[in-house]
Amino acid sequence: MNKMVTIGVLAIACLFGLQSFGNDGGTSPTIQVDTVCFSRDILPMLNSNCAMSNCHDAISHKEGLTLTSYAGIVKGVKAGNSATSAIYREVANNVMPESPYTKLTAAQKTLIKTWIDQGAKNTTCTVTNCDSVNVTFSTIKPLIANNCLGCHNGPTAFAGIDLSTDQNIEDMKEQILCTVLHASDCKPMPSNGLSLTSCEKGMINKWVTSTSTGNIQQGEPVVQSCSITPNVVKDGAIIHFQLEKRQMMTMSLYSYDGRKIRTISSEEYSSGQHEVPFSAGDLSGGAYFVRIQTGNSIQSLMFTH
Repeated sequence: MNKMVTIGVLAIACLFGLQSFGNDGGTSPTIQVDTVCFSRDILPMLNSNCAMSNCHDAISHKEGLTLTSYAGIVKGVKAGNSATSAIYREVANNVMPESPYTKLTAAQKTLIKTWIDQGAKNTTCTVTNCDSVNVTFSTIKPLIANNCLGCHNGPTAFAGIDLSTDQNIEDMKEQILCTVLHASDCKPMPSNGLSLTSCEKGMINKWVTSTSTGNIQQGEPVVQSCSITPNVVKDGAIIHFQLEKRQMMTMSLYSYDGRKIRTISSEEYSSGQHEVPFSAGDLSGGAYFVRIQTGNSIQSLMFTH
């Protein structure tokens, strides 16, 4: 087995309960909550951390291993016997990932070992407690850890996008939303054709549109009922929002990669509902964000053109 890149923090992912990444077809058995689930715990981890370009993706498939699907992953394991499984031996003995990448934690190794010893089954998990309404940073962080940190961790982060700190995640939340929604101009993530569930995408969308940099852990909204109509903008659009009290607000237009295009409005608004129109006829096709700032707090609304 060849080089595997660093695997991000995953211990909390078992408790969080991600679901329904793609598999290779057929009927997948249902498992109990206290067991390791392939689609939730194993596939996102290996895809994020091992199925990189020039490693174990579908194009490179180093040493014959493609770790983007169940069919490819089981070629590196012996069901029911982790001790003789190549994938587990390499990570358990810290052979992989190689320096400068971070070795797996004990919890991560245990996940792989347990899954193999349980039969290395292609299990999917039905999640009934996914909440895309009551979203805070603490509920978003496991999603990032399980699906992004393998590629975007520390000084070796892919494309220089480092999501290893809370502040970095906050600073790049707009790009994260753009990529997980597979919007135009944004590289689809997770990679290799996998996707978050609709509920998980909804969670990230809620977090981006309602959290503030001044209080990222609690995710308390500064402005209520933010929206842009229409969602697909041609010549112009309207920003709708509601305030509980009079506030100074600045609304600015940004490209998906964080480049400020112009200020839409900067003035004091009274309490109540408001509508602010803006033009977009000069924009090229792609994904954009309107940032609404009050003091140190920022909220973002995404639209496509």
